[in-house]
Amino acid sequence: MENVNLKVGLNASVETWVSDKSTAEEYGSGDMDVYATPAMIGLMERAALSAVSLHLPKGYTTVGTSVNIKHIAGTPVGMKVKAFAELIAVEGRKLTFKVEAFDSVEKIGEGYHERYIVASQNFKEKVYKKSDNI
Repeated sequence: MENVNLKVGLNASVETWVSDKSTAEEYGSGDMDVYATPAMIGLMERAALSAVSLHLPKGYTTVGTSVNIKHIAGTPVGMKVKAFAELIAVEGRKLTFKVEAFDSVEKIGEGYHERYIVASQNFKEKVYKKSDNI
């Protein structure tokens, strides 16, 4: 891997609106029309990716490998949600982020997320090689 100079403290936030497509009912993770835990985790992952993607060499990206998240408050359809990620550790290719999510009223989620730096083309080739076994 080329020289990657990622510094602890890199951070980013992303936001979206809770829609009918991001409810627990739609995801199948619950039977209520409130913001789904998997949707919140996806937003947190997007924030983590955004925090480091511009700092990686061309041809490299990160892939999510672990989440340890608490969903601590519900959010109704129609409300804006925002996720924040901060890089708190760099161990070789492994990146650890502290992540939080908020709606317009309160913190709705928190935890930690790990991503690994990979060469995009090599990763795709390895994954798609599995199709040969279908």
